[in-house]
Amino acid sequence: MPLFAGLDLGTTHTKLVVLDEKGNLLHQAKSSYTKGTTTELDPQEIRDLAEKLLLDAFSVIGKRDTVIYLSLSAAMHSLMLVDEKANPLTPLSTWADTSSLLLVNQYKQDPRVRKLVSETGTPFHPMTPLAKLWQLRLSNPALLDMAFKCVGIKEYIWHHFTGFWETDCSTAAATGMYDPLRADWHPLALEFTGVKKEQLPVVQAVEWMRKENRFQMERLQLLPVLGGSDGCLAQIGSKAMQPGTASLTIGTSGAIRVVQSAFKADPDSGLFSYQLDATHFVCGGPTNNGGIVLQWWEEEIMGKSAPLGMLLDSFEQEAASVMPGCEGLVCLPYFGGERAPVWDAGASGIFAGVRFQHRQAHFKRALVEGICFIFRQLLERIEQVYGPVHRIVASGGFTRSRWWVQVMSDVLERTIEVGEEDADASTLGAIAIAMKAAGYLNEWTELEAHLPFGYNSIYPNDMNRTIYRNQYQEFLRLCHF
Repeated sequence: MPLFAGLDLGTTHTKLVVLDEKGNLLHQAKSSYTKGTTTELDPQEIRDLAEKLLLDAFSVIGKRDTVIYLSLSAAMHSLMLVDEKANPLTPLSTWADTSSLLLVNQYKQDPRVRKLVSETGTPFHPMTPLAKLWQLRLSNPALLDMAFKCVGIKEYIWHHFTGFWETDCSTAAATGMYDPLRADWHPLALEFTGVKKEQLPVVQAVEWMRKENRFQMERLQLLPVLGGSDGCLAQIGSKAMQPGTASLTIGTSGAIRVVQSAFKADPDSGLFSYQLDATHFVCGGPTNNGGIVLQWWEEEIMGKSAPLGMLLDSFEQEAASVMPGCEGLVCLPYFGGERAPVWDAGASGIFAGVRFQHRQAHFKRALVEGICFIFRQLLERIEQVYGPVHRIVASGGFTRSRWWVQVMSDVLERTIEVGEEDADASTLGAIAIAMKAAGYLNEWTELEAHLPFGYNSIYPNDMNRTIYRNQYQEFLRLCHF
């Protein structure tokens, strides 16, 4: 019987999950990066780690002649240039790269840029390959002209496995250059960046499969499946594909999303709309400021040095010692700039209402509450544009903290469901695509039968409702909404 593997190429580590055809978890592992920064990574390190994860896993669990469907998930908005032999000409730029900030501020109100945003569904922001390539066209046109291909980490790894320069529509949608109605690269994006269509990967469906590949493993038959972007795949892996169901994810950054049956861009450009397939569009808003805010506070403000898990555990213990509302202390946690709904890479963080009685623990809890206020703001905008949300499913590293999920539930005044399965939602989404490519799924909602894990529900504490409503109004005042 076949095996199904999901390989997730993230911004801090690469993860691998392997299931059998009945949904039983056979293997999961991850490797963290040792090179690069928040804004730039080493693509060759990621390639080598991905190979090692696969070889280590299937040397143990693979039997002779086993067929393995391998599907890829990847963080959105990455960009690198490569030559004809696939050698990197640049580092891998991540979503956190803000080098095009001045250009974005100059052109974001331009009528032709606004037209492009309305037709791609991707807000104009330094995170996008559109802005990065446009900036490169102005700052180093010779380098851009020299590039054989302009790709992200997913296309680089896919080419390493298959020899083809291809991407999927969900990853293409996040570039700010893809027109879902044309199902092709947008002419305006090509004009603004000066990039030729031949320099970009060919766009295929998420379940596109290559039976031929260059990555061979002894005794095993590997069938690569293209997969999708981590955000869209988290929606599938969270089993949140029904109308009115939101997927809320917090890792390094965060996002909340819903699914629509047709393309619909936010008229105010506050939310994204990314195509998953012909009848599913994942719509929502991302935030720069997730777990990275807590990590920054512990390492840079507190001066602590320890494994990340230990740092965050101590953070939670101290923050949880303070009563909800932090005795009036409110945080606007835009310490990494912000994406939705303000789309201001130059935004900065604020603590308001600071008094003598506030201790370190108050500031820590205020950081967490501020992140949760961001999600309340995004949820309200999603409901304004895309309709009521009746169910919220959470995923990502923050779900390991029952306390943080409880704070989120209290702030949103909604029940939040957390999957009992510990595997990463984006990786499970990649596996769902592999299953569909192999003929095991016809519809995304059929994943339930193959991944029959349940959910734990966290209910809002009504005693905190008034406190958080008042604090939220102060949060809105701070961000001018």
